[in-house]
Formats: sequence, structure tokens, C-alpha cells
Amino acid sequence: MAEQNDEQRQALRLRRSLIGMIGSLAFVVLAWSAREFGLVAVGGGTFWLLFAPWLLGYAGFVGLILSGRNLRLNDPSCTGPQVLWSALGPVLLYPLAPELAALCFLALVSAGLFGAFRLDPNRYMALNFAIVLAAGAGFVFNLLFWPGIGDTMAATLAFAAFLVAMAVVTAAGLELNSFRRVLMDRNEQLLQAFGRLRDMSIRDELTGIHNRRFLMDVLQQQRAQHDRREEHVFSVAFVDLDHFKRVNDVFGHSKGDLVLKRFAEIAAKAVREVDYVARFGGEEFVLVLVGTPKENAVLVAERIRRQMAALAISDELPDFRISASFGISQHMSGEPIEETLARADAALYDAKHTGRNRVVLAPDPAPVDVTAPVDDSSAGSAGP
Repeated sequence: MAEQNDEQRQALRLRRSLIGMIGSLAFVVLAWSAREFGLVAVGGGTFWLLFAPWLLGYAGFVGLILSGRNLRLNDPSCTGPQVLWSALGPVLLYPLAPELAALCFLALVSAGLFGAFRLDPNRYMALNFAIVLAAGAGFVFNLLFWPGIGDTMAATLAFAAFLVAMAVVTAAGLELNSFRRVLMDRNEQLLQAFGRLRDMSIRDELTGIHNRRFLMDVLQQQRAQHDRREEHVFSVAFVDLDHFKRVNDVFGHSKGDLVLKRFAEIAAKAVREVDYVARFGGEEFVLVLVGTPKENAVLVAERIRRQMAALAISDELPDFRISASFGISQHMSGEPIEETLARADAALYDAKHTGRNRVVLAPDPAPVDVTAPVDDSSAGSAGP
């Protein structure tokens, strides 16, 4: 799930960068068309000296995201740098071609809106303020080097309209930013609620370890892996707390619940992260030891058994102890999971009836001879 979310975020970042690059390309095409129609007096060499690196820079952002190297950055979306880069072309063209003020200002407003999707409010306002300052510098430059009352009035009106548009865009962007953050908070709350519901569905409420339903899914997954690769072994340990009823009778059910929790903690710490500990029901537990042959499973069970036998139940009765019995089986090729569990349960039965506080290893099932002759004497004859 996490990998899928990362891929979706990368796809969204790529789309945003492509939109910015396409918009910048459209801006260059319009500016070049204005030059070709003689609306501005900008030389071809100057034009491409200005805009070729600008477009290549946008291609660099796209390439950065496609390569995945953007994930090493604090801001994988590169929103701030892309906003500044998208504003660079119009800011540089405006002093060279004041006749294209409307086109340049429109491009700057678009750049200002782009930052609302990812930037926090402070950075968003700072970037838009920087864009306004850069455009204002171009406006002053035009007043100084392009004199004339008609040109001055037109430039002033265009710049005033730009300021109004930037104010509106910034306000709308802040509102959009606030709405996006509310949605993000709601999504986070929903994800946390989903996680809690999932934990409730796969974990035992009292002990916090996995429940029986999740255990059966795990066992089927392990069996499927073994079917694909026979070298993938796993063992199952059935565990039962000996004379557990005495704990409830002597100390009450609250102490019994505490004992169940303590066993779950001891077992969880004794196994690896790839292993599973589940409450099967009552005082019965099951361990699934992944990649563990039966001989090693016995060692794990012995470690848990010794720790449980040494556990003090009550300060008032320090000699009161509770032990655990274990039955272990290793899954065999072609064997149903139910049979693997049945063999472990039978080994547990032997442990309970031969003294308790023991670890008993179930014998491997007898191999089935598929070449043995079939007794068909009871079958009906088809001949006369």
C-alpha cells in the first residue's frame, strides 16, 4: 500500500511539472509569434539565448522526477524552485519587450497560482511577493528606458491590473491551501481510523497479539510459499498454559488476564519480527516460526517455557507458578494446514498428559506410497 501511494505521488508530481513545462513552452511560442509578426524588436539570437536555457531547466525538473532523485530532497515536489523558474522567463522578457506586458503578467499570475497546491502559506506569500517585486523592477525599468506618455499610461494600467490579479490569486491560493490542509488532516484521520479498525480485526483485544482469523490467513500464505519453494520451511507450535484455571480461582480473572498478557509479551520478545504469535482461544496460543525447521522451533519453545516457568504470579504467594506446554510440528510438502495444526495439537496433548511444562515434537507424517497396489476386490465386475 505504501509503495502504491509513493507511485501515485510521483505521478502527480510529474504531471504538475509537465503542465508547467507545457505552459512555459506555450509562452515561448506566443512570444516568438509576436516577434515574427514584428510586434516586438527582440533579436532571434537574444530570444533563444534567453529562452533555450529556460525550457531546458524545466526539462531538468521533469527528468529529476522521472529518475526518482527528487525523493532525496526535503521537498520532493520541488514546488518552490519550479515557481521561481516559471516566473524567470516572463520577468526577463518584460523589460526587453514591454509591448508583451499582458502576456508576461498573465504568465506571472499563473506561476503565482501554481504554488498554492503544495507550499505552506508563509512560503506561498513570500514567493508571490518576490514575483511582484521582480515585476515591479521590470515596470520601473520600462518607465526609465521606454519614455512616452502613451506607453507610460498603458504600462501603468497593465501593472496595476497585474497587482490586482496577484492579490486576488494570492487570496484564492491561501483559501485553496487552507482547504487542502483540511482535506489532508481529514485523510490522515481516516487513515488512522482505518488502521485502528484493521488492528481490531486482526488482533486479540486482551493481549494485543494476532487473533485466530489472522493466524489462519498467515498459515495459508506460508503454505503457498512452501508450495512455490520447498526450501521455505516453517514450523507451528501449539501452546497451552498449564492449570490456568487455578490462577482465576486463586487470584481472580483480572490476574488471569494479566498472566495471558505476560505470556504474550514473553512469546513476542522471544521470536523474530518475521514470526507470528497469535491467541488461538482461551489460554491457548500458536506460534508460526517462519523459515524455522522443527529442531530450531524446539529451542525457541524451550526458551519461552523456561521464562514462563520463572514468572512470579503474586507477591503474596511467591512460590505460585504457572507453566506452559508446547506441541510442535513442521509443515510437510503436500500437507494441508489443518493436518499440520492437528499434529502440533496432538503433540501438545502428549505434553499435557506426560507431566506438563514440556515441549513435545510431533513425528513427521508417514509418507503415502502412491505406487502401492489398490485393493479393488470389492469393486463390481463389469464382465459377464
